[in-house]
Amino acid sequence: MQSVSLVCLSNSLFGSAVTAAPSSSCLRFPPLFRRITNSTTSSFHLQNCRPLRSTGSSSDSAQVTEMASKGAQDQDPRMARISSAIRVIPNFPKPGIMFQDITTLLLDTKAFKDTIDLFVERYRDQNISVVAGIEARGFIFGPPIALAIGAKFVPMRKPNKLPGEVISEEYSLEYGTDKMEMHVGAVQPGERALIIDDLIATGGTLCAAIKLLERVGVHVVECACVIELPELKGRERLGNKPLFVLVNGA
Repeated sequence: MQSVSLVCLSNSLFGSAVTAAPSSSCLRFPPLFRRITNSTTSSFHLQNCRPLRSTGSSSDSAQVTEMASKGAQDQDPRMARISSAIRVIPNFPKPGIMFQDITTLLLDTKAFKDTIDLFVERYRDQNISVVAGIEARGFIFGPPIALAIGAKFVPMRKPNKLPGEVISEEYSLEYGTDKMEMHVGAVQPGERALIIDDLIATGGTLCAAIKLLERVGVHVVECACVIELPELKGRERLGNKPLFVLVNGA
């Protein structure tokens, strides 16, 4: 299997990039709960539903979750439609990069609606009052989810983008550091938040968003992304914070 050696997180609004040729798409779709009580997840190839990785309190519970997830995926054509709508562009923005392009997903109105619907179905009954979207592609998926579940949308932005008073959190990049900012007063202590982005790679931006919200007393219920690049181990960087992902991008 080809290993990932370089990652490029583009500033482009519509895609994310990674070095590695695309393989069969995989899905992470744990059972829905009225309350999110754990972070057990499962992954399956679309073609043969082979489990890639599961985490949980015991091997028995992980196996039960895998079986339930497999049944849900086999019966739900939305999952395959979402995966097939995401385009991979080789050698962009530079040689050796395989760019995960979601513009084709946005052009497919059915697949785009399926994506939003799956998130809404998961979070509608979780008493979430805040959907925090990470710049920039979290701004695409976050607002429709927030409207559908009756939550407010809070943008998590790069430095000097928000006009009011902000609090910030610094995080590491491959070379150097960056900051994420949020308006003071946008959230209140005790609120329950969902953090949304299009893709998790190394997990740096999600970690910064979690820290930023928790600093002001917000409970982060879960992080959610359309795509995960598992070779980059971003999930591990989140520690015990639950992560919900629809499609594996590599």
